[in-house]
Amino acid sequence: MKNWLCILLLLPALAAAQQEEDTINGWEAAEPDEELELDANWIDESHAVATDHAQALTEWMDNFFGDPEYNLEQAESQLRLEIIDDWDDEDGNDVSFRLRGKVQLPKISKRLDLVFSGEDSDLDSAEDRRNNDDGIALQYKLNEGRRSRFDLTLGWSSGPKPGVKYRYQGSFDERSSYRFIERVQYEIDDGFISSSQLDLNRSLSPDNLLQWSNRITYGESTDGVEWRSRVALRQRRNTDSAKPSALSYIAAVNGVTSPHSFVKNYRLALLWRRQFYRDYLFVELEPGYNFRKRNNADSRNNVLSMTVRLEIALQRDLRKVRKPRSAVTGD
Repeated sequence: MKNWLCILLLLPALAAAQQEEDTINGWEAAEPDEELELDANWIDESHAVATDHAQALTEWMDNFFGDPEYNLEQAESQLRLEIIDDWDDEDGNDVSFRLRGKVQLPKISKRLDLVFSGEDSDLDSAEDRRNNDDGIALQYKLNEGRRSRFDLTLGWSSGPKPGVKYRYQGSFDERSSYRFIERVQYEIDDGFISSSQLDLNRSLSPDNLLQWSNRITYGESTDGVEWRSRVALRQRRNTDSAKPSALSYIAAVNGVTSPHSFVKNYRLALLWRRQFYRDYLFVELEPGYNFRKRNNADSRNNVLSMTVRLEIALQRDLRKVRKPRSAVTGD
């Protein structure tokens, strides 16, 4: 489905999902699932305190940067509309639109969401990103615990794409946390495909987070095992101001194992992100350097890249509209 058609179809659903209420300023974690009730003793409570401390900075970064996995598990509808200008030495320039996030479908089920998955930001070239279409799927929350969650998914391309998703996360200590995500999906054209991702986070200071992310993908149509490893130092800036910003220093490498095992790309990048004008508007600049080759027989090339993103965050806690005082007080 074309990007513009997805956006037109989604706007009425978004309007229906939103409820009028006062703005919630700042970046706060979503409220826990109301359906989740756990019997906890002092051991569980002590572990929860350590987990919360380890996760606090991670959640702020995930929320501010708009991490797709974080957004899809929030307790309310969240959408991010992106206008992206990609340029690099090999592939030239391209402007595209992406819509990602989810819309709740409470009239059908409180556990059911309509999910929009945008581009994979880890793809190495503008050409790869252009060929990676947005996806639409239904996501049904089957079960959720303190650290784990299990979802059923149903996407559509040339036919139905049923799948499952499992997430497990927690903390090692008061400064270190982890998140593991496993997806298995069946596609009519490509058969079964499995994707595993492990993120390790270490809080270095109140405003500095080190993240090591590893992902492997394997299926009937993949080039053997397709893998990616990325290290990012994330820093938040101006958190006391009305419009905070953040930096991410990125080093990544990715490759395949079949028909020949080789590293496709070594990448260095700097990502700068800032709110501007309104709380729901973000701008990103991402200059990068790539040392890559498309095929094993090719020579490796030095490729400079630049990505500019303008993002509109469509979520309730970033709206500026407030209820009239008379409506609240009854005057």
